[in-house]
Amino acid sequence: MTPPPHSPTHPPSRVWLPADTALWTTCHIVADTVHGRMPEHRIDTLFPLANDEVALAAGNLFMDSFHAAGNGSYDRSSTFAWGTGVFGLALAAGTLAASAASNASRRNQAAADAQLAWRPLFGGTLFVTNGGFYIQTMQGLFPWSWEAIDLMQVVGFNMIILQAQSTSGPITWRLTSEWAELVFVLWALRRHPSHPQLRDGTWLPENWLPWATEQGYRAHLDRPQLSA
Repeated sequence: MTPPPHSPTHPPSRVWLPADTALWTTCHIVADTVHGRMPEHRIDTLFPLANDEVALAAGNLFMDSFHAAGNGSYDRSSTFAWGTGVFGLALAAGTLAASAASNASRRNQAAADAQLAWRPLFGGTLFVTNGGFYIQTMQGLFPWSWEAIDLMQVVGFNMIILQAQSTSGPITWRLTSEWAELVFVLWALRRHPSHPQLRDGTWLPENWLPWATEQGYRAHLDRPQLSA
């Protein structure tokens, strides 16, 4: 399924991006889903799917985790060079200054590492299906069902935050992908159909649907509000 070219009489106000094509495709998948149809858009995978599971889209993924990188502690350097005479005293003073600067740098880094912040976790490939999503990295293939996700929110273009239960405990991740909006909508329709971002349509960038239509890429959704 390929979007139609935009009309030459209506030049785009900005360049149409691959991420826009992903959103255009997302709207088609979502339209089929809300009308109870199996989405027409399909992809093949190199791994087997569960019974009645259909792969819908795939693309790059970048994952951040909200955590502290350290506990504030650091190894204090106590290097010191002994010496006599003018040159020896100068060497000792320089060593002390270098040691103090090194300790200050380590202390500042340790303090920064102790702060909770979004930190890069891994990159890979995201596969979205009608039953959840898969994350493929160099370490392996990791399936996530919609039921494993407890909370999800669209926080920017192609970016969502999710909280879930992993095999090692609860996690808070920030997922960046051109298919982030698709992940959110399919999860919300399954797990939380009264999600406020479904009701007010803010899962899509503001005015994206009319803008896409002006470029000749009319989506299959009339409006982004998907539940009453």
